[in-house]
Amino acid sequence: MDKRAIALGTFDGLHKGHRRILEAMEQTAEELGLHKAVYTFSNHPLEAFGMAPKRLMTDEERLSGLSKYGEVIAERFDRELASTAPEEFARRMAEEYGMAVAVAGFNFTFGSRGSGNMELLREYGAKYGFEVLEIPPLEYEDEPISSTRIRAAIEGGEISDANSMLGRPYFITGPVIANKGIGRRIGFPTANVRADGQLVLPKSGVYACYVLLGDRRYGAATNVGCNPTVYGETITIEPHILNFNEGIYGEMLTVEFIEYLRGEIKFPTVEELSAQIGRDAEKTAEILNKKGLQQHSPVVK
Repeated sequence: MDKRAIALGTFDGLHKGHRRILEAMEQTAEELGLHKAVYTFSNHPLEAFGMAPKRLMTDEERLSGLSKYGEVIAERFDRELASTAPEEFARRMAEEYGMAVAVAGFNFTFGSRGSGNMELLREYGAKYGFEVLEIPPLEYEDEPISSTRIRAAIEGGEISDANSMLGRPYFITGPVIANKGIGRRIGFPTANVRADGQLVLPKSGVYACYVLLGDRRYGAATNVGCNPTVYGETITIEPHILNFNEGIYGEMLTVEFIEYLRGEIKFPTVEELSAQIGRDAEKTAEILNKKGLQQHSPVVK
């Protein structure tokens, strides 16, 4: 059986703290001549109990991003797996997956009710023949970076803080679908992006964004909300793409959130709404020109 260095975790968002763990696994594998692997779940563990939080990436995006670091071992987390005793988990990792080194964050837990911790993992490592590499927390503003903190920042409109912890812009990818077409009628056409229901939605308001359409990249003033001026009823993500006037219904669009501009406002008239969108577009162009961000892949390696 191939011996592996295995990074352990859920890795929602693949944030900077996660990447420190994954990069440590890669380095350890190279130094010891081991195969590189990641052990995770194909779904969020709390999904088995109907308590899953909104995600920072879809499960497909997360697993695709993890595959850039090595072999991905992704088990479906269900109630049966949740009942696994901590020692049984450690034994399986050693005997079934050839784990020679376990690499995990300081707060990693495993086994039934998360009762196993890093200290216990080291005890089982001595019994089943694997080493344990514990990665200390990576901090942002004097607190450990975590998926929970990033979700809270996104939902609070603190997108710059979220992006700093992620180490990249928060993004949502989805198909462009038809809406009421009001934006086009008032001179500012928008692309209505259907977000995956798993994902965290940013706080309602307007954001300076980049959008990726195939290999092309544009600036966009993006409204997240229910468009109260025109009596919208559901929350939508609608980028007004700067200097762009193509029909793109049905195409996949990635929206990267760069900076929060303002809250959502109900304007007395659509004319006032149109004037404000114009100002939002100008502010967006100013922000993006100043930042000078380079194009990159949304799934980071």
